[in-house]
Amino acid sequence: MKIIPSVLVSTFEELERQIQRLEPLFPYIQIDVMDGKFVPNTSFSEVDRVKNIKTTLRFELHLMVENPVAEIRRWQTTDAVFRVLFHAETKNVERSLSFAKKEGWEIGLVLNPKTPLSAVKKYLSSLEVLQFMTVHPGRQGSPFLPEVKEKIKEFTALKKRPLCAVDGAVNKDTILGLKDIGVDIVYPGSALCAAEDVKKTYQELKNLIA
Repeated sequence: MKIIPSVLVSTFEELERQIQRLEPLFPYIQIDVMDGKFVPNTSFSEVDRVKNIKTTLRFELHLMVENPVAEIRRWQTTDAVFRVLFHAETKNVERSLSFAKKEGWEIGLVLNPKTPLSAVKKYLSSLEVLQFMTVHPGRQGSPFLPEVKEKIKEFTALKKRPLCAVDGAVNKDTILGLKDIGVDIVYPGSALCAAEDVKKTYQELKNLIA
């Protein structure tokens, strides 16, 4: 199981700081993008500056926005982006999937805690990743919702499926249980990004699932 940081920041300067901390340890990070409409909070607005960051990290975007196509356009010139995930609860999902694919990016969908797996079954063959939210999206530090695990089990039991990812309250208390039900990628947020010693915390998480 891969452990990938989920970076949720409100300023560009904080994004730069997190990239510097995480770059030595990870091949890529997931950047949370929020528009203040799909979720109440907003993330940093200076997307045009991201392409100038010198880093070996690649970026996966988690779009918590009402209009994924408009947001994808904002990131088109950021070479480090290789994958984009957006929510199944948005409108015009098929158009957004098609638009992202034309960028040459890998694509994924995200399910909020109360959204059933049936909402995305017709899209699964075109996805690289399906991400399950185990918190209500939009802010870090929310409590883990254990009822989502039943939906994850239903998904990981499928014979043919994209990668299974989980975002939300991934930490030392929850990570082993997620591995046990077949999750392929987990995205710790505050557990890593707010840690005093990122390397030590990352190693502790790896040891738990070794």
